[in-house]
Amino acid sequence: MDEKPLKNVYFHFRFKFLAITAISFLLYIILSSSFDFSEFSSSTQFKLMGPFLILSGIFYFVFKKVPIKCPNCSKLIATRKDWHCPECNKQQGKQRYLMDKCVHCKQILSTSFCEHCKEEFRL
Repeated sequence: MDEKPLKNVYFHFRFKFLAITAISFLLYIILSSSFDFSEFSSSTQFKLMGPFLILSGIFYFVFKKVPIKCPNCSKLIATRKDWHCPECNKQQGKQRYLMDKCVHCKQILSTSFCEHCKEEFRL
């Protein structure tokens, strides 16, 4: 009866943190800008916007590919595999990232299984 809660690897937190950081930086740029675009285009905030967006894009692709550790056995788990969707009970049919939506039902995967210890954990 006493079900222990599933351990979490905070996989989705990586992307939420990146999105919140990007939105807050862009809000800072917009709210701190001047009324005249020529003044804004010569400001430091405007010059930092390009490199920040490029770095955000790089971090998105890097975070997606970095393997995660199983919280139960501490072995590395690939973030790209042919995973089973618990919502529609179908395999994806090809190698897909764990953060991608299901091909069939468009749901985001919230839990996964370790291929080493066969234990379920939260993403």
